[in-house]
Amino acid sequence: MIILLTNDDGYQSEGIQVLETVFVEAGHEVWVSAPSDERSAQSHAMTLRGEVTFTRFGERHYHCNGTPADSILYGLHGGALPVKPDVVISGINHGYNVSTDIIYSGTVGAAREAALRGYPGIAISARRDRKTKRFPFTEAATFVAQHLELFISLCNRQTIINVNVPPKPNGEWRVGSVGRLEYFDIVEKSSTNASTSYDASSTQVGLAYVGADANGVSIGEEISLSITSSSPPYHFHGSLETDYKLLHEGYISVTPVAVLPAIDEKAAHTLVALSHKERV
Repeated sequence: MIILLTNDDGYQSEGIQVLETVFVEAGHEVWVSAPSDERSAQSHAMTLRGEVTFTRFGERHYHCNGTPADSILYGLHGGALPVKPDVVISGINHGYNVSTDIIYSGTVGAAREAALRGYPGIAISARRDRKTKRFPFTEAATFVAQHLELFISLCNRQTIINVNVPPKPNGEWRVGSVGRLEYFDIVEKSSTNASTSYDASSTQVGLAYVGADANGVSIGEEISLSITSSSPPYHFHGSLETDYKLLHEGYISVTPVAVLPAIDEKAAHTLVALSHKERV
């Protein structure tokens, strides 16, 4: 097959390099189109203003200064890559992309963009062992290579396959539902005065400022924010086995993920009933 690899960790990351090695050894024609540097948690962000530059750094190898989704949007739909792949595989991500994390994932976002453009999309992620610091990249790539035809047959414009591999796979895989994670992130804040400046006469966005000299330059306050977390997220277990639970038990988790958001039928019926009663 002709396989296009992408990711959100950058074209030089270990995960995508191991993925390429395994698929080349399996006899596939492999192309690479990935961000120039790490673009984690980009979700489905795309560059709509400005230019996206693709750099060819080897035969069948390209990197771009855009987002993971840009690698597919501009690479395939825009024609930056001279190839029409049979499948787009995004990964191997350095860390899980399960449950609520799927929303934020640039790895999944690239696979989703592939599906929207008519290409089968598969996302692969793996977590490293906390003691050895080793990622099961070879195990993850080999697993997908062995099941590639099956996974592609299940992919379409409405569905992508999301694969996650635990640090020490138990040799079995299961289909996991998408769970929900409650995060315990702490937002740290610091600020300093007289650290930013701008021309108050030209701004129209209502920025607050104090004082102004004769030239109309005002000194404002710069606020810096960052997120840290001292404890893992809490996982809500439903009636079905979730991706997060399966991984905790050592299984490889395989989840068919809908490309488009699903409608809440109950809420929709409620709104339909109200809409017929109200005049706006």
